[in-house]
Amino acid sequence: MLCYHSWTMSTSTYEGNDHVALEADLASLARRGYAVLPLPTLVAVLRGERPARELAGRRLVGLSFDDGRDHDYRDLPGADGALVPSMHTVLARAQIEVVGEGPMAVSFVLASAEARRVLDVSCGAGRREWEDDWWAPAAAGRVLGIGNHGWDHVHDTLERVRQRDNLKGSFLHVDTFEDAEAQIAEAQVEIDRLCAGRALPLFAYPYGHVPPYVRDVYFPQHAARIGVRAAFGTGGLAASPAAPVWDIPRFVCGWHWRTPDEFAALLDAVERGER
Repeated sequence: MLCYHSWTMSTSTYEGNDHVALEADLASLARRGYAVLPLPTLVAVLRGERPARELAGRRLVGLSFDDGRDHDYRDLPGADGALVPSMHTVLARAQIEVVGEGPMAVSFVLASAEARRVLDVSCGAGRREWEDDWWAPAAAGRVLGIGNHGWDHVHDTLERVRQRDNLKGSFLHVDTFEDAEAQIAEAQVEIDRLCAGRALPLFAYPYGHVPPYVRDVYFPQHAARIGVRAAFGTGGLAASPAAPVWDIPRFVCGWHWRTPDEFAALLDAVERGER
């Protein structure tokens, strides 16, 4: 499982530009015989709804993007004014096999339009590039699905966040039923509304922070009610049939690898069973 951030594009080279990295990584994966496994198919296997033997012996990769900036879907100018192909565009033109049902990748988005308006300025260039009008067409397609990344990321640049004590900067503070309802359940309803009923039942923990309460209590007890089937962390391990469905690990570009050589080394380690 790989995770990228479309707002990472401070350079025009692999290091510092996740769009360039994704395109190069997809080509590398295809050369090594990998196929893309849509996240809904992976989740069905991990939940025991499909036999793992269907995927046995294959080299498979899952793809995801966190935060849901417009650069996930739209080709937009970068800092230098040059047009940057979106993650959607990179995926659509990639020469790599896709197996199973569902979109090639998932964009995990923030539900709160108010939070996104603030973050567009505090974390971006203030060009209204954190919108939601592309979610429904993306969700209706076969390239980029839409998943839940929480209500407001409990981001530290927001004046108020949905956490009982207004604690910011860590999703680990979401450790009660009320906070989880506000950050996850209400976000799922809003995202699904904005996706015209086509949001995926998948959640990705903001910051990759996995609160034990949410993983071990809230999701097991309430996931069916709120319409979530799996949650993704950033544990830096390969997802196996034994992976916990409420904390499926991912590798993050710019964190677990930064260069093409490091990506190749990561794949080598995974293929040897070391990661």
